[in-house]
Amino acid sequence: MSFVSLRSIVAPLAGAAICLALSPRPGATVKDPTVARFVARALTVSDAKDSGPIEILIQRWSTDDDLENLRAALLARGAAFQRARPEAGVVLMPGVQSLGARVLARRTLPIQFAREIQTPAGRQVVIATDQHLGFGEPPARTQVVIATDQHPDSGERTGDVPSPEPEFTLLDIRFGPDGNGVGKMAPAAKVAYNPAKKIFEIQNYAAQPVRLSEVKSATR
Repeated sequence: MSFVSLRSIVAPLAGAAICLALSPRPGATVKDPTVARFVARALTVSDAKDSGPIEILIQRWSTDDDLENLRAALLARGAAFQRARPEAGVVLMPGVQSLGARVLARRTLPIQFAREIQTPAGRQVVIATDQHLGFGEPPARTQVVIATDQHPDSGERTGDVPSPEPEFTLLDIRFGPDGNGVGKMAPAAKVAYNPAKKIFEIQNYAAQPVRLSEVKSATR
């Protein structure tokens, strides 16, 4: 089984495990496995309109070794996450609207890297993944379940959509003194290492479009 197909199986299971752990159980004390949780609104790419809720669950902050390994991989223009490591968390994406209940549920995408720092302007959280974070984009890569009369036993069939290749994406979220933040995204070619901050961030951040608005910490 290939790396890509294995990740497509493991990622939803990891997300389901997190959601299950967060669900209350009668008579039991549940320990929240997340170290940070953020809620936000995605904006459409075409006209910056509200595209639905986004939730980010951080299970662990990446170490200095994780930072150096990512830095070396990006400098070498190789695969950013070559070695298997525990996931840093997950992003919960809106489901696909108007295509049936099976694709309406939120999608879970893994996070391989998560780092936070405090700056004079406020908190900065940087997240990296080998998945395409399609905030506000048409869900073209989502496997679609299509109702059909061709299979009377099941009443539906699954469209065979090829699994996407790994695609490095960096999400750079910056919070103001009031605790509200905005998030912007960039591929590896538009990411730079800031030695003063010891963090990766988006080049020419101010010129990039906002992809997440109303970002707030919701850590319980």
